[in-house]
Amino acid sequence: MIRNYLTIAWRNLLRNQAYALLNVVGLSLGLACGLLVFWFIRFQTTHDAHHAQLDRIYQITTEFHFDGVSHSRGVPTPMWQAVRTEIPELTTSMCIDNRNALLATLDNAGKPQKKFKEKGKKGAYVQPEYFSIFDYQWLSSAPQKALGRPNAIVLSEAMAQRYFGTTNPLGRIIRLDNQLDLEVTGIVNNPPEGTDLPYEFFVSFATLTAHPEFRYGGSGIDHWGGVNSNTYCFVLLPENADLPHYEKQLAAINKKYHGDGHKSYAHPLVPYQEMHHSEIYYGAMPMKWIYIMAAIGVFLIVTACFNFINMATAQALRRSKEVGVRKSVGGTRGQVFIQFMVETALITLVALVLGVALAAYALPHFDTWLEEAGGWPKSIRWDDTLLWGYLIALFGVVVLLAGSYPGLILAGFRPVLALKGGVTARQIGGMSIRRVLIGFQFMLIQLLVIGTIVVNNQVDYMLSRSVGYNTQGLVQIPVPEPGKINQSTFRERLLTIPGVANASFCLFLPTTQSNNTSNFRFDTRQEDEVWQMNTKNADDHYIETFGLELVAGQNIPPSDTIRGYLINEKVVERLGLKSPQEAVGKNLRVWGVDAPIYGVLKNWNNTSFQSGIDPVAIFTMKDIHYSCGVKLSTSNMHQTLGAVEKLWNEYFPDYLYEQSFMDEEIARSYILENIMLKLIRVFSGLAIFIGCLGLYGLIKFMASQKTKEIGVRKVLGASIGNILGLFGKEIAVLIAIAFLVAGPLGWYFMNQWLQDYEYRIPINAGILLLAIGLTFVVAGLTASYESLKAALTNPTKALRSE
Repeated sequence: MIRNYLTIAWRNLLRNQAYALLNVVGLSLGLACGLLVFWFIRFQTTHDAHHAQLDRIYQITTEFHFDGVSHSRGVPTPMWQAVRTEIPELTTSMCIDNRNALLATLDNAGKPQKKFKEKGKKGAYVQPEYFSIFDYQWLSSAPQKALGRPNAIVLSEAMAQRYFGTTNPLGRIIRLDNQLDLEVTGIVNNPPEGTDLPYEFFVSFATLTAHPEFRYGGSGIDHWGGVNSNTYCFVLLPENADLPHYEKQLAAINKKYHGDGHKSYAHPLVPYQEMHHSEIYYGAMPMKWIYIMAAIGVFLIVTACFNFINMATAQALRRSKEVGVRKSVGGTRGQVFIQFMVETALITLVALVLGVALAAYALPHFDTWLEEAGGWPKSIRWDDTLLWGYLIALFGVVVLLAGSYPGLILAGFRPVLALKGGVTARQIGGMSIRRVLIGFQFMLIQLLVIGTIVVNNQVDYMLSRSVGYNTQGLVQIPVPEPGKINQSTFRERLLTIPGVANASFCLFLPTTQSNNTSNFRFDTRQEDEVWQMNTKNADDHYIETFGLELVAGQNIPPSDTIRGYLINEKVVERLGLKSPQEAVGKNLRVWGVDAPIYGVLKNWNNTSFQSGIDPVAIFTMKDIHYSCGVKLSTSNMHQTLGAVEKLWNEYFPDYLYEQSFMDEEIARSYILENIMLKLIRVFSGLAIFIGCLGLYGLIKFMASQKTKEIGVRKVLGASIGNILGLFGKEIAVLIAIAFLVAGPLGWYFMNQWLQDYEYRIPINAGILLLAIGLTFVVAGLTASYESLKAALTNPTKALRSE
């Protein structure tokens, strides 16, 4: 029986190849997109799932209670020691990111042989207990032996191969940042794809204790007053732990070690598996994007199923006699229904196989395209049981959703009417069900179009809006050892290079995601302010190089250390002063140094447009000017930057030169938005294409249903325009009704999404009108072929066919 069903189903598909092709194309695209979305969500929601104790791993974080509440994943560096002392039953480990580390292998004479710049989150200072919390496979040595002493480094297998080739790396020496010589004491497995801790080398935490002079970017091993956002403290809770009990103990630690300032801090325990999606802790993939992608995946699959229903019911009139013959020779309603479901299953199976192949082919291209975000797996885990469960469930749902309604319609034909050709469009659902389905598709398409336009406009707005000064032609170069060079001489030599207009030594550029904050005291006030201020260390050429504007006072004087401050208008506002002039000459105490305010600068965005204007103070601290901002005034940047690099290599021959344009650095602040915009554009385009297939099926059905009506109208003098109007009116009404639902929904959801940005575009009528306009254009182009074909048909032929 099953073989008979399959044989007949295959013959029917071969007889109606256009129908089968449209269904297979629509379904395979929908299923491929659904599978890509599944891989995206699966990848993003299983980060670090390879750690066996993940549900017991927590991270101690920091809340700042100054003016409002802010959060950081970092903690004061001595937190680990306090937790071990006060809560000894917890396994505790510190982990300090070492970003953009310079590593060099040494020859037998102790001189650098190969130099490597490991960008991003490639290395960390860790304690041996780190490997009791997180799972790693040790290929050589063991945690306590390898990292229990100073000046030790453990490499990943890939890194050991990259640095030392096939030779045994154990015992070899690697120099870190041209300051510390470290012995390779162990090898571990390479980090997996889905992890937020993709470290490839580990330096023993004891190295920092043994070398207090070595600057690692933190506030000091024993200093409780500062928090570096890349200084993590992980704990492993016992099984069935009483979480409130440990939170109380952390509150006691906060009070004990922060002393009188403990009310300004809190150190909550946060499950590590939540960090990847946490917005307040700047997780890599906030859950809002997961929900958006899940909704898009469902939209695409549902749209493809609706297409199938439309196509199948459009074919029902043609198959009415077939059903009549089947029933007249004893076929039951159930058998006819099963026959159609088998056909649906066959089409779905072919579409699923093609969809999986298409998704597997597209996956590496998506990974390359979105490489910076790391949002996609580089390969497919075919051993994932959830993947196979998803495919089986997807197959069953699509067959049931796409095949049940048309199958019931066909099975319900009365054999006498079917054989006489008396089955009407009303008996197969008429136009009503198709109108509902197409209208629903148009609504989904318009929602996606509105979302795409809003995200696109918001990203363009953030990238094009001025941050408060001209960022074009600004280049940042590193200054590895600012205290060991004559910065004035280096700057003077830079200015002799044709095309270099200005230069300034600093710690941070005016706009950057890396910022320091500090408490401070103003003038004669007896206590520090309850809010903190961003601090930027720079020389007296900072404001002229970056084009910052003085609104009161004057620039700070040349100096090696703090002799005065520049503040922005936001500080004046927060201090409650009546004018910028009122602040000039007043005393400011920052980092324990009292000095006068020399001038007030016009506000600018010092982070990104996701946040507002922050209060900022600028002052000189020569020994930590680890960057140099260079202002270019030439179109021949290649030659100018080549000369800059040559000069830089004279001063820092043991380091690797790198540069970054400020425009590019600012754009990196919105990398997640850019990545998601690309994805939404692709999937929205595919949703529109799949929807067009459904619309084509509707117009084809309308044309077949109205064959006689069109013939009569043409005989009575109707023009081609009149005939096209029949189809155009139907489409226009569906689009308009869909827009009445999609417009308000799109406005509401995208308005909620925009609330995360301090500076945002308005969702005005223009955006909504553009969405409906695009829908009309796409629908008109899709419907034009079948509409014109019906309008141009010879009326006598049409009437004879009836």
